[in-house]
Amino acid sequence: MGLAIPAFAIPFSIAAAAMAFFPSAIIKPGKWFAFSLAVMSIGSFLLSTVQSAEVFLLTRALTRLATGVLLPAALIIATRSVGKRASFTNLAVIIFFLATGMTFAPSTGGWLNDVLGWRFLYQGIGIIAMLLWLSYLFINNKNQQALHQQQPIVKTTSGLHIIWAGRGIYTFVYLSGVFHSGVFVWIIYYFSTQYQLDEFQIAPPLLIFGFPGLTITMLMFRYHLDGKVIKILYSGFILTIAGLFVMTANLPLWMAEWLLAIMSVGYCFSQPLFIGILKLPLAGVYAGRLIAIGSGILFAGYGTGPLLMTMLLATNKAVPIVFLVLLILIMATLSRRIWNIPELHKRHYMLLRKWQRSKIY
Repeated sequence: MGLAIPAFAIPFSIAAAAMAFFPSAIIKPGKWFAFSLAVMSIGSFLLSTVQSAEVFLLTRALTRLATGVLLPAALIIATRSVGKRASFTNLAVIIFFLATGMTFAPSTGGWLNDVLGWRFLYQGIGIIAMLLWLSYLFINNKNQQALHQQQPIVKTTSGLHIIWAGRGIYTFVYLSGVFHSGVFVWIIYYFSTQYQLDEFQIAPPLLIFGFPGLTITMLMFRYHLDGKVIKILYSGFILTIAGLFVMTANLPLWMAEWLLAIMSVGYCFSQPLFIGILKLPLAGVYAGRLIAIGSGILFAGYGTGPLLMTMLLATNKAVPIVFLVLLILIMATLSRRIWNIPELHKRHYMLLRKWQRSKIY
């Protein structure tokens, strides 16, 4: 069970980051996007037929290794669009749906698995991926002439140099991924051991934890508060730390669920990690490469978080809490440096002005 998420996220992260090392993938992301959707459909159908845990994990890992370019390819395509919808708005839409999926998927998956079974669930995912693949091929062929035809100049800057130059932001992105996935694993463990809830019953607490934070994150974007996030980031961290310690007490279930909603508000303030992926300033490097590496590092954090948390939960109940608190303190320290980069704020201002002009026209 502890290997299920890493078997998805770690191969996904490797493929996403590797995209930055192949200029052809950055120049023509459309074919890789279509390829990933097709593999996702085939892989989901294969997963629904496996008969052992070992084959399941292997199939899952190979499938995600082939679909890792899906997210960076989508983000790169979005930044090249023309017309009324500026690239900034397109990026925001993708991030909105990504955050929405991450919020509702754990709870929805638990409910559907209890009702339909996991085999039918994977078959449904395969059908959806196939429909998305066919839709993309149809839309891409229909609008081929309207797409931006100018190919970007992808410089031969070393991928390792890019990571080193942006080490502060990329470290924050990685630790954010570890923190986010680690907290979800801790919540599942807490409610299953403290209140003896099964997978179906844990779904509501997971939704309670994700939804308030998602709502506030969208409001932050609507009122352009992401550039001022450093002013409210620490209050969110304090809320999260306080909630973690309070939940170690023997609380009634309804009180623990209300506490989750409060923690979610603090949890959302650590989510501007996409600023590091999309707005990392690095002169002479095409933005697509930054997006690919950032996406890979993010999912590397998502994959290693459950591994670390599973090992820590096997030692002592207090150790995972201490680990999460240390992560928060490290991210708080890094964030002060990240959001003080002048060029980062300048780029944010330029993107904001471009988005405002697109609304006018």
